[in-house]
Amino acid sequence: MANSNPNDTKIEQQRSESAKAALESQTENNHTENSEAAADRLVDNLENEKKDK
Repeated sequence: MANSNPNDTKIEQQRSESAKAALESQTENNHTENSEAAADRLVDNLENEKKDK
């Protein structure tokens, strides 16, 4: 999609900033979910180890 005014980069910059913010948010959310899932697995492993003893 072409800009109606090729000298107007403000719209493109806003799109770029919006895309960057979306990616950062997605990355942070994925990191949090992965960290929580890892913590849950650790707890499960510890509980299973206690049951085995």
